[in-house]
Amino acid sequence: MDSTNLVVFTSHDLRACTNNFNEKNLISLTQFGRLYRGQIQKPRLTGIQTQYVSVKIWDPKLDCIASKYDDEYFMIKEEVKFFTNPRMNGNPNLVKLIACCWEREIQGLVYDLNPLDTLHNLIVKDELNWLQRMNVIHELARLLEFLHCQENQPLVLNISASHILLDTDYMPKLFDSFQPSEMKMQKELMPMSTGYLDPYFSLRGSEWDRSCEVFSFGVILLELITKRISILNIEKRENNPNSVLDGLLHIWAKKEYKPSCCLVHSSLQENWDYYAEDGVAVTELAMQCIEFFPVNRPSMNQILQCLENLLVCNRLADKRPAKRGKKFLL
Repeated sequence: MDSTNLVVFTSHDLRACTNNFNEKNLISLTQFGRLYRGQIQKPRLTGIQTQYVSVKIWDPKLDCIASKYDDEYFMIKEEVKFFTNPRMNGNPNLVKLIACCWEREIQGLVYDLNPLDTLHNLIVKDELNWLQRMNVIHELARLLEFLHCQENQPLVLNISASHILLDTDYMPKLFDSFQPSEMKMQKELMPMSTGYLDPYFSLRGSEWDRSCEVFSFGVILLELITKRISILNIEKRENNPNSVLDGLLHIWAKKEYKPSCCLVHSSLQENWDYYAEDGVAVTELAMQCIEFFPVNRPSMNQILQCLENLLVCNRLADKRPAKRGKKFLL
């Protein structure tokens, strides 16, 4: 693997910083492994300094992509290539990669982030207010719009609430995705969470494109405003295979939606910075994002403009430091 400025960890290093992958340090399961909290002890002249990090470990048994390419390190190579790209490095909504390990026994990445939790877990725990939810979706839109504007646009697959971390300022950081640089992603190779997978892509078997990412974004927006999670109930699915579609959030939303209606959870509507017109607008935006035909979905630029026209975004602008308005050089 090409050398970068990353620190190369051994499996012993990863075990040491996670206390031997102690379950108490487990943040979340990911689609291809586990995410842990970790600590790195750094000697300094004034003593030992502790750096709090996040550690992602791959489970080789779940790595369907690498097995198709006869390269057990395929996934980790692609993530390292993406996160160390100079155009990506420094984006406030991407994790900062600081170390990696690609031993046969363990493959893992170390991020410079001490997170609150994954977005999925925080939605389940109901620990986000309306302003925080709108900040998360606005920042995610900024990230995707930034990526879509790149000259050599990287595909960002597997976008889901489980693959987004929130820092202590409730800023979202995308950490677990798949960015194939030299291959065309087709249906049989897609490492996607079912609840976020574009049904048009899934049924037609076409190539992955930007509209698929817009669909996944729309599902996350629905999760944030409805307090519902787009993950299938495995036990229910096994007992009643016909109930699979009922577990998909975008199917539920299309059943519930009526023109000019609001799908925002009633408890969120009680927040003091909630505006009724915003509720209708974000509901309509979410429904546009999950349209079955990709041609009917908005671009990320259009999505970002819609979000920035919300009244709640005035509150976000008041709270956001001036440096957040900085433009990234392409």
